[in-house]
Amino acid sequence: ITRLSLIRAKFVENLAPLFGLAQQGEQLFLMGLFSVLDLILEQPMEEALKRVKVSKEIGDALISHKGVFAPILEFVLDYECADWQEVSRLMILNNIDMNPVYEAYVRALGWYRDLFSE
Repeated sequence: ITRLSLIRAKFVENLAPLFGLAQQGEQLFLMGLFSVLDLILEQPMEEALKRVKVSKEIGDALISHKGVFAPILEFVLDYECADWQEVSRLMILNNIDMNPVYEAYVRALGWYRDLFSE
């Protein structure tokens, strides 16, 4: 779960510019990091998020899958599940090319590797 949380956090942060959210990179990293908090605490997400202080945008995306951060979270979850049809649909809707997405994921994997190789 820790690996998933960290890679997802960095992947979401790396994708931020592609979704027009470059200025919210840090918030998106936190959203990715906390996206498995319900699993870690073995509680519903709404209850789990009461234990940490997060922005309304993060809470809306993680609890109700709504708000400005929801599309990028949906994209990452579909990417992780290899739902390529939905990933392609979301890329078309958001006018995103595949190469930057692939590079964002590879950079997230490299970041995770480097985090634990020091």
